[in-house]
Amino acid sequence: MDLGLDGKRAYVMAASSGLGRAVATELVREGATVVISSRDETRLRTAAESIREEVECDDAIEWVVCDLTDEESVRTATETAIDRLGGLDVLVTNHGGPSTDPFSETSLSAFDEAYRGILRSTILTCEIALPALRDGGGAITNLVAASALEPSASGALGNVFRPGIYGLSKVLAEEFGADDVRVNCVSPRGVMSDRIRYKLSELAEREGTSETAAKERRTDELPLSDLGTPESFARAVAYISSPAAAYITGASLPVDGGWHRHAF
Repeated sequence: MDLGLDGKRAYVMAASSGLGRAVATELVREGATVVISSRDETRLRTAAESIREEVECDDAIEWVVCDLTDEESVRTATETAIDRLGGLDVLVTNHGGPSTDPFSETSLSAFDEAYRGILRSTILTCEIALPALRDGGGAITNLVAASALEPSASGALGNVFRPGIYGLSKVLAEEFGADDVRVNCVSPRGVMSDRIRYKLSELAEREGTSETAAKERRTDELPLSDLGTPESFARAVAYISSPAAAYITGASLPVDGGWHRHAF
């Protein structure tokens, strides 16, 4: 299936590793020109070089340093990405995984920093990118954890601020739909990224079991027989960000192996 991404211009945040990097790779594979960002210049450079080698492209991937907790850095990185691309067709917002500590172990200063790094950075990036996206229509795809739909005692930071991104997506989809700007969320859970491997390792250590057993326990939560891959997740993001999904907006696409069981 041709997604219609050939020649499109995309900015993918927090993409030096994990799911962000997988998304950037898939977009390049589909023919898009992509700028990636994160706060670690060395990892960014390595990621860009690896994507060039994997997809066998020389000039379809660039990078810019961005600290999501710093307003000026977010502003400069977004403006630089748009300038280098000569416009913007696809924005993929993303952020690093916050602490999984419960509320009782989370300080007010940690909430302040998480607000800046998760919700405020997403709002600011969208604000800066919208004029370019409205020029001919475009797509914003926000990567948000599926667990934010069903907050638990653990992960207070993510469970407080990530739901705001769902709300933001609905607001933007309503307000800018007349400009042919589509806004959606993609919600991963159980996708075998570096963060999930780390969380499985933590679970195994906490419960005195093996990482294999921890993974099996996570898999048992699902209707499907195994956890997801970054590649399958990235294909879902590429689709919903593409002209092939031209009539989808204001939606939240779960890529979670069926973990989310609510009918609505």
